[in-house]
Amino acid sequence: MARILITGGTGFVGSNLVRFFSRRHAVVAASRHPSDSIAGNGSWVQLDVTDAGATARVMAHVRPDLVIHAAGVKDVRYCQKNRLAAFRTNARGTALTARSAAAVGAKMIYISTDLVFPCDVGGHKETDICYSPLVYGQSKAAGEALAMRMTPNLAICRTAGVYGLRSPLLRWMAERLAAGQETECFTDVHNTPTYADNLAEMLEEIINRDLCGIFHLVGRQRINRYDFFKQFALAFNFDHTLLKAVTADEKRRELLLMPDSSLSSRYTESILNVAGFSPAEGFLQLKALGGF
Repeated sequence: MARILITGGTGFVGSNLVRFFSRRHAVVAASRHPSDSIAGNGSWVQLDVTDAGATARVMAHVRPDLVIHAAGVKDVRYCQKNRLAAFRTNARGTALTARSAAAVGAKMIYISTDLVFPCDVGGHKETDICYSPLVYGQSKAAGEALAMRMTPNLAICRTAGVYGLRSPLLRWMAERLAAGQETECFTDVHNTPTYADNLAEMLEEIINRDLCGIFHLVGRQRINRYDFFKQFALAFNFDHTLLKAVTADEKRRELLLMPDSSLSSRYTESILNVAGFSPAEGFLQLKALGGF
């Protein structure tokens, strides 16, 4: 049994990782703000990863074997308008976490993003050079680079479009469909959505084999938003005809939507013994857990 510290542990992705890993490990969820409850059997500690002293103290107190760094500012439009805040958390906060993890001999896994790439043609590989037109992507790429400088005991795990239990995106769509509201869904915005528990399974393989490097932990299917939500509607018995297939057009710039942020995971799949789920498989698993 390992002792795992998960930063951003009360957020959507972090809380799903806490729930998954607390089944078999001693997990501490760290975040700036407490949650009403911690998923699974994890405990909670307050931490602002942009505070160097606090990060070092928490790391020294918890003394984890492993740190999963899931904390960050993830609102793409907020980051675009608040560059300094984005880099303070996503770059500096990652560097401080990596340095503090190294100081106590802990391995670090950094949860990064598909948006570190240009996202114009998609299919980006683990070895491709990061260059993002988005401040969010730039700050996450800076976090990757800084983490590599701070510790060699590092796995950078890029993921994309994570969905699962307590997914804000799925709940928003479910509420609209349940109310009989038509909703426009874009056919020209693609990614490789990732089921949260499948992400955790792939992370577990990296942990168990003590792997370092850059990995793409994503679902195996490149899909547009319309088809993704249609599969969701069909899986959970909503009226999929309420979904209207449209192109992003002028909304692309307003919403900062990238045409194709899909990731290639061939290299990662050649190393791991766990494959990424398709959305259909992910929704089937989610339904078995009791829904979103």
